Amino acid sequence: MKRLFWFLFLLFIGGIINAQTINQNSAKQSVTEQANQMSNLYKSGDHKGYVRFIHPVIVQAAGGENKMIELLTAQDVQIQGKGVKINSIIFNSPSEIVKSKTELQCTISQQTELKPAKGRVITYTTLIAISIDNGKNWKFIDTAKMDIAAVRKLYPNLSSKITLPPKRRPTVYTM
Repeated sequence: MKRLFWFLFLLFIGGIINAQTINQNSAKQSVTEQANQMSNLYKSGDHKGYVRFIHPVIVQAAGGENKMIELLTAQDVQIQGKGVKINSIIFNSPSEIVKSKTELQCTISQQTELKPAKGRVITYTTLIAISIDNGKNWKFIDTAKMDIAAVRKLYPNLSSKITLPPKRRPTVYTM
């Protein structure tokens, strides 16, 4: 009887671990899909759609949704004025997803290939993804111009388990 109890107990624990792995995989897939949706909106010039994926603390720091859209439009004009086009935006697999109070959080690395008049440039950044609805919807914080201390100041709810890799310089290919 004791063996049956332990067998059932271990089976139960194994089921919980398996369920957590499935949720982890599902949440990671959702992060990647939504990051790709966000980047496609940006590349197409749909700034209003793009801003829906940006974490509200970043939108507010920019002065609100309309101000952020203005800033993105001005940035696009500046980039296009220099003859630079975005060739691609690629995301790597997200980090382990951690639970912090009522949120899920992780990081996802991004590589952006830019095509200037001559050559090409690949930039590297890390996004922090945050979900308040158990992984259904994700909001992103781009850390390209921030270190982890600045992110934590702006967003104090960030888990101590979330870390950022060292910043990487862009890779420049000349022709």
